[in-house]
Amino acid sequence: MRPQSISLLSSQRGYMLLLVLVALVAMMISGIALVRSMDTNQLVAGNLASRNSTVHSADQAVQTAVNWIVANATNGALYNDAPASGYYAEEAEPTWSSPAVWSQCATCAIAVDGAGNQASYVIHRMCTAAGSPTNPGQFCSTANSSGSSGTVTSHKNNAFDGTTAALNFYRITVQVSGPRNTLSLSQAFVTL
Repeated sequence: MRPQSISLLSSQRGYMLLLVLVALVAMMISGIALVRSMDTNQLVAGNLASRNSTVHSADQAVQTAVNWIVANATNGALYNDAPASGYYAEEAEPTWSSPAVWSQCATCAIAVDGAGNQASYVIHRMCTAAGSPTNPGQFCSTANSSGSSGTVTSHKNNAFDGTTAALNFYRITVQVSGPRNTLSLSQAFVTL
């Protein structure tokens, strides 16, 4: 061997091995971070899909409740409480997390949908007491038939003609129980 090649071998101390090991550790840490990031993204996407399915179930329950209100709007049934139908003629603010609020009306539970959500509704007429909205001392939240300037205003597609009685507000509260042991509450206000 030549003397020059011997001196090159003796001057190597393993620095390159140390650099390669550091680079491997850095690559391993970034790989773990990438996997964790993908897991988090999948969790977020799953939670968003679950939330969207509960919103859809709540919309179906609101529509069912509106159909019940419309079906009973002309027979005077909306003047009195009907707990078996999930209807209360006066506004109240119950403890929404209480199972008793949701267990009084067996017909208010919508069938479990394809996503495994069970929706139930409760309707409150936004009045201070049961009875006719025209009773003395009764106060009901209504959509008035005329604006403050006396001009007719429209709150829905069949506009008021100025002679129509005021429309009452109804609050529909929906509880959706999801397959992941989740509960969500939604409220909608309608006038009829």
